Amino acid sequence: MADSEAGPGALRHRDDLQGLRAVAVLLVVLGHAGVRAFQGGYIGVDVFFVLSGYLITGLLLTEAAKTGRISLAEFYRRRARRILPAAVLTLIVTDLAAWQLLNLVRAKQAVLDSLWASVFAANIHFAAENSDYFARNRPVSPLQHFWTLSVEEQFYLVWPVVLALVLFGILALRFRPSAGGIPKAGLYRAFVFIFVAGEVSLAWSIHATNATPASAYFSTFARAWELALGAALAIAAPKLKALPPFLQTLLSAAGLACIGAAAVLFSASTAFPGYAALLPTIGAALVIGAGIPTTRPNLSVLRVLSLAPFRYVGDRSYAMYLWHWPVLILAAQYEGHDLSLRENLLLVGGAFVLSIVSYATFEDPIRHMRFRRPAWGLLLWPASLAAVLLFALPILHSINSQAARIASRSATVRVPPLRDPGSAGSSEENPLPAVLAAARAAEHGDPIPWPLVPAITKIETDGYALRSGCDAGTTDTSSRVCPLGDLSSTRTLAVFGDSHARMWLPTILRMAERDHWRVLPIVKEGCAPKLWVGPSLQHCNVWFRWAAGRVSALRPTVSLIIGKWSQANPAAAARGVMAAVTAFSHASAHVVVVSDPVVAPGNSVDCLLTRGATMKTCSPIAPTNTIDADRAVAQVVRQAGAGFMGVGGWFCAHPEPGYPIVCPLVVNRTITLRDFNHVSETYALELSDEFRSLFKKALAGS
Repeated sequence: MADSEAGPGALRHRDDLQGLRAVAVLLVVLGHAGVRAFQGGYIGVDVFFVLSGYLITGLLLTEAAKTGRISLAEFYRRRARRILPAAVLTLIVTDLAAWQLLNLVRAKQAVLDSLWASVFAANIHFAAENSDYFARNRPVSPLQHFWTLSVEEQFYLVWPVVLALVLFGILALRFRPSAGGIPKAGLYRAFVFIFVAGEVSLAWSIHATNATPASAYFSTFARAWELALGAALAIAAPKLKALPPFLQTLLSAAGLACIGAAAVLFSASTAFPGYAALLPTIGAALVIGAGIPTTRPNLSVLRVLSLAPFRYVGDRSYAMYLWHWPVLILAAQYEGHDLSLRENLLLVGGAFVLSIVSYATFEDPIRHMRFRRPAWGLLLWPASLAAVLLFALPILHSINSQAARIASRSATVRVPPLRDPGSAGSSEENPLPAVLAAARAAEHGDPIPWPLVPAITKIETDGYALRSGCDAGTTDTSSRVCPLGDLSSTRTLAVFGDSHARMWLPTILRMAERDHWRVLPIVKEGCAPKLWVGPSLQHCNVWFRWAAGRVSALRPTVSLIIGKWSQANPAAAARGVMAAVTAFSHASAHVVVVSDPVVAPGNSVDCLLTRGATMKTCSPIAPTNTIDADRAVAQVVRQAGAGFMGVGGWFCAHPEPGYPIVCPLVVNRTITLRDFNHVSETYALELSDEFRSLFKKALAGS
């Protein structure tokens, strides 16, 4: 992202590379702004990676050829001046803006993200978050784009040392070798090393993209081959100086075409990086390699990239990259909804103005600053971390104080019992009394009954987690079946489904303790019944066949099927659920299906912490297709002779006859959903008696 150093050889400045940087950042920015033609604009990051590998390696080779050594201190001083000022300014301003514009939970997350980014470990942090199924439901971080800088800095941390060792041997870090420049054997070793390392990284990238796509995207190991490609090009640069003009024209045009094709043809559904990243990275390498000779053929892409507008944007591309993302994300989260393309483009224009100002007044002056003592330049590293902490820590203290004030709020709201003694149960027509009361409070626009449970700052982690390996991951097709509940019982309850099955496990386990059930969870996130068909989720089909085989072998007393089919096509939801009912009925004495009416337009925390939030604003109307899907599933399940648990009355109610069904996010003082479609563990446990009663009724009818 950050490099504009000249390439190998005489360290000459290449205008075409600045133009290529402009192309890369424009693709990224337009893609993030929502321009449909550039849905794959994120590949601009990969172009930057190849450029960084080329420029940094060329810089190191040039120094080695001139001085006979690689000065690590000087290298890290240059990196500090080039990268840290703009990065630190962006982190501090984003923290301050998040503190003022976002709710306290999102602001705290942004500030914590800035601490990871300040030590260039943002990619590790975001990879871990994206591996957590529930964390993915959070709004995107305004600092998520710092993952790319983290990848580059991790590369910069290792590569100069490795290159020095490969070129000259271990003594190169302490002693000056003979004044013969770089030995040819050293260059050969460097090329072989970077080629082998790049091949290993590419192989890992392909594997990880298929196995763990959520974390592979941010992985340094899965991206290192892109930097290695640029590094190999820098090592081979002397061999390319004699390229004839027609080849320069052909290669540069082909390279830019590859980059453009990837930006236009790729989308969020493209498996990336993996094989797909070869197209834009090879394209970048072709453009870079074509420009190594000093000549510039007429009418070539290289001359176009060297034009003043491209150079101008390229010079400010680092600042533009840093500013555009927090501007877009903070604006959208402040408004509480996705912005239109026109609004995003206006924001991008504002970010570009901001990048011009910060480049002229902050980034460029510090980059060219001369320190009285060269060693002082290294102090920029600890000074940058200290600057971020200087702002982050007081902001975190303020946010924690605000959270404590919210937790101590009181309200004179009378809360009814969850269920009237002796009542016959609940349904959409006969909801729980507390749910009906909450729906009527919403109709009247009553205030939120603070304090809430769980605490608003903890709601997003208020969920049940199985032991590692006991549920299938995103792309896994099998897992261990880990018995829970009364392990000595001969009555077995197989719980089958996706994350919606997992969210009910606390309630199921409490029932199992009382009624002596041995619980067998067979759970895979993201594979709801409605998704068991179709080539795009083949791993779900494979997992379903495996799960059906396990149920057949285990022969449970009851198979309990739970999944997310709310908002699905009713007919597709019914077909999907019936596939499971049919498969499991052969191996189980009883099959019971739990309904899925749980859905909201946004996360609970964002609604409840919105300025002026009331019970009305945080009680969304139940979508018609959700109700229809639930009814379609109930009909086919009962026709098949299986049991059905309709739990809609635990979440939604008609406040009055003729009013639409509303689903309050707060019942009594309990937050019902941990995000937008998963029941909080606290509320699920409050429903334990209801669940047990309805389960017995469904079991008797199956």
